[in-house]
Amino acid sequence: MKTYQAVIVDDEPPAREVVAEYLEDVDWISVSGSFGNPRKALTFLEENQTDLLFLDIQMPQMSGFDLVDQLDTLPHIVFSTAYDEYAIRAFDINAVDYLLKPYTQKRFLEALQRVRQIAGDENQQKRIRALLQQVKEQEDYPKQLFVRSRDRIVPVFVDDILWIEAEGDYARIHLEDETVFCGIGLGKLMARVDPEHFVRVHRSHAIAFSALKNLEPDGYGGFTATLFDNTEVKVSRHYAERIKNFII
Repeated sequence: MKTYQAVIVDDEPPAREVVAEYLEDVDWISVSGSFGNPRKALTFLEENQTDLLFLDIQMPQMSGFDLVDQLDTLPHIVFSTAYDEYAIRAFDINAVDYLLKPYTQKRFLEALQRVRQIAGDENQQKRIRALLQQVKEQEDYPKQLFVRSRDRIVPVFVDDILWIEAEGDYARIHLEDETVFCGIGLGKLMARVDPEHFVRVHRSHAIAFSALKNLEPDGYGGFTATLFDNTEVKVSRHYAERIKNFII
């Protein structure tokens, strides 16, 4: 039986750990690389034979779609996503598997079965390329959001957002001069903004890169981010790698 060389790419360490753990008992897959930085992953993929790629979609610096678009030869790909509903529909149409976070080990193993089923499918690369084209045509992030805030609709320019704070199943959008309550949660709200401009730094916080003034290690593997309005936002250890990707 052929041993598949697999690479894991996800900017969240816990997500990479879950994939690695689920693969421990899969004897036909060997993990040859695990990356939180998609640019480093791209370099590795260009230089090493890879049969199977576990790939997150929304990451800083480079999305999963952008990474795939730069590969000359595509391995079998299992995408993962937390909330990208349009992408999920596209995967279904194009018969490319995806994992909706959080997923169970049973669902993960089902994805592996699909990989084996299409192992000899010569049209797989064409389907993935078609998927990328579909997503690019739809991926147009708005410059202005119309936020349902309790009993009113509030227009918010995305460039004015400094940071976003989770509040239970809802969120608060922090602007320079005001705070806007939002009727959807942080995860869904993050799906509406460009991941090149916003980064989640805590399970309860996300910041705009343009609002970042200063970053200091907190001594526990995380950071304290100071924004231009002097707000201090905690960057938790689990999300710190996202920020580290931008430190040179």
